[in-house]
Amino acid sequence: MRCRLLLAIAALWLPFPLWGAECAVDPLARYTRLGGDSDDLRLHLRADTSQGTFDRSDFAGSVAIRRGDKHLFAPEVSYLRSENLLEARAGVTMGMADAAIRGEGGSYRISEDIVRFTDGDYYLVGKAGAVNGSADKLTFNRKTRIDTFENVSYTTCERADPLWRIEARTMRLDHNAGRGVASDMTFRIGETPVFWLPYFRFPLNDQRASGFLVPTVASSSNRGLELSVPYYWNIAPNQDATFTFHPMVRRGLMFEGQYRYLDERQNGWIEGAWLPSDRAYRDDARWRVGLEHGYRFNRHWRGRIDYQEVSDIDYLDDMNGGLSLYEDWYLDRHAALYGNDDWGEVAFKVQDYERVSRNVGEKDRPYSRLPQLTYRKTWRADGVTFALDGEAVRFAKHAFGTAGRYHANSALGYRRSSAFGFIEPKVSLDLTHYDLYDVQLKNDIFRSSHDTRMLPTLSLDSGLVFERGISLSGTSYTQTLEPRLFYLYTPYRDQSTIPLFDTSSPSKSWNWLFSRNRFTGKDRIGDTNQLTTALTSRFYRTSDGQEKGRISFGQIQYFRKRKVGLHGNVRDATSHSVLVSEGEYKIDRHWRLYGLSFWDSNKRRNERDIVDLNYHLDADRYFGIGHRYTRKDYDQLSIGGGWRIDPDWRIFARHDYSLRRHRALNTVLGIEYSDCCWAWRLVGRRYRNDPGAEKTDNAVYLEFIFKGLGNIGNSTRKVLSDALPRFRPLAEEKTF
Repeated sequence: MRCRLLLAIAALWLPFPLWGAECAVDPLARYTRLGGDSDDLRLHLRADTSQGTFDRSDFAGSVAIRRGDKHLFAPEVSYLRSENLLEARAGVTMGMADAAIRGEGGSYRISEDIVRFTDGDYYLVGKAGAVNGSADKLTFNRKTRIDTFENVSYTTCERADPLWRIEARTMRLDHNAGRGVASDMTFRIGETPVFWLPYFRFPLNDQRASGFLVPTVASSSNRGLELSVPYYWNIAPNQDATFTFHPMVRRGLMFEGQYRYLDERQNGWIEGAWLPSDRAYRDDARWRVGLEHGYRFNRHWRGRIDYQEVSDIDYLDDMNGGLSLYEDWYLDRHAALYGNDDWGEVAFKVQDYERVSRNVGEKDRPYSRLPQLTYRKTWRADGVTFALDGEAVRFAKHAFGTAGRYHANSALGYRRSSAFGFIEPKVSLDLTHYDLYDVQLKNDIFRSSHDTRMLPTLSLDSGLVFERGISLSGTSYTQTLEPRLFYLYTPYRDQSTIPLFDTSSPSKSWNWLFSRNRFTGKDRIGDTNQLTTALTSRFYRTSDGQEKGRISFGQIQYFRKRKVGLHGNVRDATSHSVLVSEGEYKIDRHWRLYGLSFWDSNKRRNERDIVDLNYHLDADRYFGIGHRYTRKDYDQLSIGGGWRIDPDWRIFARHDYSLRRHRALNTVLGIEYSDCCWAWRLVGRRYRNDPGAEKTDNAVYLEFIFKGLGNIGNSTRKVLSDALPRFRPLAEEKTF
């Protein structure tokens, strides 16, 4: 028993072709692989006996006929010379590169390249896979590439016992358009009829074509049981639209639509959703609209418009609208014109935000830019770099006033580098002017209507690279030692009278050690006299030059107290920053360990850390565990991965747990089955809209795909893609 368990576990790591099952081969499939020269138009015939006249020839006994890449086998065949027709009786099989047919009787009209069979089975090979079935009458026109059937069955499953099939009175397969059309159609799972349609269109390959897509079903505590039925309209090669009928048990019937377009100069989309009466929201109408439009005037100028709006502040929480967010709390709307030429880069933009979360107040909404004009140009020659960056912007926010900010920054630097190191001095001058109109800060109105700030910044960046050869566990490596010094000086200037329009403290990373300003945005320039000392060591495998691992340490030494703060002046008298360490170790070709830490040596505590351990065996077998910690914000453990347990089954999981609040924040579990003819995926999710929320929401998504009929929906795919960046959809899950 113990040995069996070990073998079963080990088998999960074996390549699947060694032990996985394959799709059953249809009995007619071998007739599509007989080959032949399609340019050879002569008849090659073999038979046991033959007799005939000038007008007719009869052959009997294991007759085999080949013309080009078409092969015909039958016990009896007649050739009618005047009609250029081959007729077969008492059981006939015909094979060609893309089809094989077996029937009670059949004919091949040679000059027109038309094959007709009665009471036959067929097998078709296409770009999207193989299909099979049977019909009372079958006609294959190889010139027009159109096949027609009467009283037909159609499936991609195994012929002997298909899980699903279409039965239709007539069917027409147009291989040029990549579409099939069935009339008087019944869809069956096993022997059970599921639905009937008088007319049904379905794809034969991945070409775009109008028609209904496969519906999706989901269930959640927020919306109840819901169904999405999309209809796809292929308007033109560069235009399409999708209309979705979306009933929700708890809320009502929603209508959704999207229109997309693309050509040489422009591209974009327009979409919207409308729920006339939401039973769970005071019977109010709920809606959203969104559009993106990009236009290229020429190779130097382009424009872009992004607009989105929802009916109310709770819409995204209730409907998962799928619009792009700014920090998860606001909808971003803007229009911009961009230019780029030898004279530099210029942008003209107007931008606004809509609040869509109750977690923030109106006062926290970002200022609108009405408008913003920016310019950037860099000149380089012989290691010397001169950069000019300018901006003029008008900020506005309802009940919080308006302001104009005019900013220019010029920087001159020189970089000298070689294989053993580099040195780069740089000096910059920052000039900013404000025109303030009743702008509020700490509930006070500014009395001064103008403010000007001019500050220089000086930096000197330098580094060296030392190398040596070492041997670890019998493997040869090249180890580097890379010390780096970065000196930065900016004088103090009182900026407490300047409001904050787009400025905050950044999230610290390794690159934070080498930033020229400790604030983001342009409303604060941090005063400092500091030196960053950093040391990095890398290990390269000598045999192939691949980096096996690296480790870095860095810290800022302050020679002067810092006074400039976000909200008024401060007196930061610490002599050094946190100690930043970063490292990565590739344990082997599957395992990778990454870490980033911020240690406060004064208070002897960790301020922030990131730890990730990832395993990646192949595209369908991976998992990872990670820890994210920020002392005043969160302490979170995340575990997730996907695993193919055999050729047909995959499982997925993601779990985020707050160690600070001692509760689960987000849990996603999924299972998928996919064989040669169908697939289904079940995904469940339990989550909190906010880490502090007591209430959890639940959602369940179930989707099917009947291979050869259409695309699977994207509900489970989106949930899993958000939870697992390495998630790979099925090959049949194509989006237009």
